[in-house]
Amino acid sequence: MENSHIEWTDNTFNIVEGCKKVSPGCKNCYAETRDKIWHRGAHWGPNSTRKQMSESYWRKPALWNVQAYNENRKIKVFCSSLCDVFEDHPDLIEPRERLFKIIESTNNLIWQLLTKRPENILKLVPPHWVEKFPDNVWMGITVENQEYADIRIPFLLKVPARVRFLSCEPLLDKISLEKWFDQCPKSERVDGNGHSWLFDGDDPYVKCAYCKEYRDARYGYTIGASYTIKSPINWVICGGESGRNARPMHMLWARALRDQCKAAGVAFFFKQWGEWRPYATNPVSEGIPLNVFSYQKKIYKDSEFFTMPGDMSAANAFKDFIWFKTGKKAAGALLDGKEYKEFPHVKHI
Repeated sequence: MENSHIEWTDNTFNIVEGCKKVSPGCKNCYAETRDKIWHRGAHWGPNSTRKQMSESYWRKPALWNVQAYNENRKIKVFCSSLCDVFEDHPDLIEPRERLFKIIESTNNLIWQLLTKRPENILKLVPPHWVEKFPDNVWMGITVENQEYADIRIPFLLKVPARVRFLSCEPLLDKISLEKWFDQCPKSERVDGNGHSWLFDGDDPYVKCAYCKEYRDARYGYTIGASYTIKSPINWVICGGESGRNARPMHMLWARALRDQCKAAGVAFFFKQWGEWRPYATNPVSEGIPLNVFSYQKKIYKDSEFFTMPGDMSAANAFKDFIWFKTGKKAAGALLDGKEYKEFPHVKHI
């Protein structure tokens, strides 16, 4: 689809339609809802087929490639919003092979591939991609919480893509990424950091056996002009859930991702709050009329969100933020009053 409403891309392209749920982030999948409306859910679930796309649809990337050339720019294409390219399903075998050939022939497009199945990436790409992905491929994974960050990121780090990115949407809990941002660039270990610190006869300083980075063992600081580590993850997208049954996102979770990215020099893109947005206990004090809110309110306590009664006195008695279900548009995309729409700095030839 041209002119996508997804803020971090330009167009979307789907090699098929359909998928099945694999993790908590899939619970309220918008693509599944769409399939239920248009196809009675025929393409969702473990025993379902995948809807094939028309020939006219498959010709779109070639047209976008010409457009990008004529306009002297790169057009970003998100693949896929209605399926997972790396789902190991028989209906995807031929479309996936066709996609990879199209990617190689459309150098003016930046292909943003996103998956929840990173364990399949290197098994399903063409053999010559295993050593080096095409320069116009950005490879991303969805990580909605710490559990799936730690499961999926090691597979992503094995992918030789020019850009690796994380989509933390819907963000369902606080995620710590420091150990992955600090991954040793010369080690083949991808279990978090991967450094091998050895005392080098100059206590309390240590040197990594792989990348030769030199650090103060007491504080973890890099010493002098030793090897400068660049994060193997280049971009993080953060967003709350949208849709009728959306779950709230805590502002502290979003802030934590932003601050970790800033410290590591990683591009941070705050996409949206989603259906729910946190406000102070008295939202009118922020200049927002109460009539923009529905009657649904939630508070966060003991690591869980709880629905509040409609009585505002109960809300004001709770000395914390309250999450109001305002709808995606009203909730907006400002984090601490600022817009974050950063992209990785990559020179594409």
